[in-house]
Amino acid sequence: MESKTPQFDALLDEILEKLVPHKRVCKWQGQHKYCEGEFNITKEDIEFLKMLRVPAPNYCPTCRRIRRFTHLNFFRLFKRKCNAVDHNEMMISILPEECPFPVYDYKYFVGDDFDPFSFGVKYKKGDSPMETLLQLRRGFPMPSFLNRDLLSVNSEYSNSGHDIKNGYYVTSCYHSEDIWYSGFLNKSRNIMDSQIVLDSELVYNSVDSEYLYKSSFTYFSSHCIDSMFLFDCRNCQDCFGCVNLRNKRYCVFNEQFSKEDYESFLSSIKPFSRETISIYEEKFWELVKKLPMNGSRNSNSINSYGINLKNSKDLYDVFDSKNAENIRHAEGPIGNKDSMDFLYSGGNSSRVYGTINIGSHSNEVRFSVSSKTCTNCEFIFNSKNLNNCFMCFGLQNKSYCILNNQYSPDEYYKIIDEIKSEMLERGEYADGLGMEFSAQAYNFSVGQFAFPLDDKEIEKFGGFVAKEPKTNAEGIEIISKDKLPKTIKEVTDEILNKAIECEITGKPFRIIASELEFYKRMDIPLPTIHPTVRMENLFKVRPIGKKYSAICSKCKKEIETLFDPKDGFNLYCEDCYKQEVI
Repeated sequence: MESKTPQFDALLDEILEKLVPHKRVCKWQGQHKYCEGEFNITKEDIEFLKMLRVPAPNYCPTCRRIRRFTHLNFFRLFKRKCNAVDHNEMMISILPEECPFPVYDYKYFVGDDFDPFSFGVKYKKGDSPMETLLQLRRGFPMPSFLNRDLLSVNSEYSNSGHDIKNGYYVTSCYHSEDIWYSGFLNKSRNIMDSQIVLDSELVYNSVDSEYLYKSSFTYFSSHCIDSMFLFDCRNCQDCFGCVNLRNKRYCVFNEQFSKEDYESFLSSIKPFSRETISIYEEKFWELVKKLPMNGSRNSNSINSYGINLKNSKDLYDVFDSKNAENIRHAEGPIGNKDSMDFLYSGGNSSRVYGTINIGSHSNEVRFSVSSKTCTNCEFIFNSKNLNNCFMCFGLQNKSYCILNNQYSPDEYYKIIDEIKSEMLERGEYADGLGMEFSAQAYNFSVGQFAFPLDDKEIEKFGGFVAKEPKTNAEGIEIISKDKLPKTIKEVTDEILNKAIECEITGKPFRIIASELEFYKRMDIPLPTIHPTVRMENLFKVRPIGKKYSAICSKCKKEIETLFDPKDGFNLYCEDCYKQEVI
């Protein structure tokens, strides 16, 4: 088929034909402690680069992750002004005041009154295309949220997701109701302080679990009922402090009890106080570390290397996949295939490269952020339903646009041939988007969880730093941990008019009425740690984008693991774990 961008394709073909396996030096070598320095471009990498039609990257896999991670903030919300003309109202946003780009209220951003073409710029031959893109970036507004379902009910403090009712401080939740301080929920209700929970109800402080009912402190477990402190358990009911159990009932710290003895045990420790929970939580994690653990958390995956891979095939250096195939150096492929170097992509998308949060049946998308249902697009931001668009922001249902200007198909291909050729010759095309394109403060981004950088490093790499959001507890009484009731039974509605001092940060936080009702229903004492710290702590249980090397405790082969061996876990490879536990 005749090329529509002949000049670019000829230049790229020459580059790709010369590619052989070799070592490269990362551009950030020696500039921070996570950089791999020298890294290999392998035969398999080259096959992907040729399939995706991109040159070899100039950053090591870890630095490429850092550059991607800077674009996403899951848990921080800010109260700030809308920067739209004649819009000085205050709004809730995931973007702080320090954001170097204007920020518009999301409803206005996606509405008919907002004209994204009014910000368009023209490319001038000989100019740096990336500088031209950054010029548009600096002037074009960001939506206050990543994306929002405008039909969600009573969920002003929610970021991303769909079909939410009564969502408070939640992100990426779907078809869920009555949820607080949680992320990545689906088809669930009455969930608090949890992450990655599916088809569950009445759940507190749980991670990567599904089909739970009335359970708390439950990790990597499924189909469990009326239980507390579980790790990697299946089909368990009325269990407490258990690890690796299957099809059990009335167990305490993996010891079988009678129904009467189990009920007597629970009665002896209820109502739960903070001290009681702390004691049993410590005992529980001691048992977790003692017993075998599936270090990689992989299951039903073929020829795949990475962490938490489920029902996947032919993956390498991948984290958190489900039903994915033929992926390299990526995080969060859900039903994705034939892609490389991306952060989160679902909805049966394919052939994406250098992207962040691109999905929903997207195909042939490169170097882009937070867009969905897009095909044959590059360098697009906060857009949906695009076909053949290049270097565009905030567009919907468009084709053949460049730098937020509309063109005919012939004009479009002629201009992008010129721009992409210039990018190749300048060496701008291989690496996509740097930190300077991110609207997120790095210190509040996903990057800071996995790869913490100090303020000077962040600014050196082109990012920015933001201050902590203002407290919502100004002018009211603040109570320290020592003065709080020890159990939820002792708490009255007076707490709704007071603030609690975080025992870690000292920052005060408030309890809302629906939250208090949940604690009472679940017999959970009031928290003494600020909600954002609690949400961040969930990432310590299940970190993103970070893996460790370890030796299987049983067969002694080298494995990749989600858990740091220095923490004392008894780590097994997937095969040995299956033999021992399942």
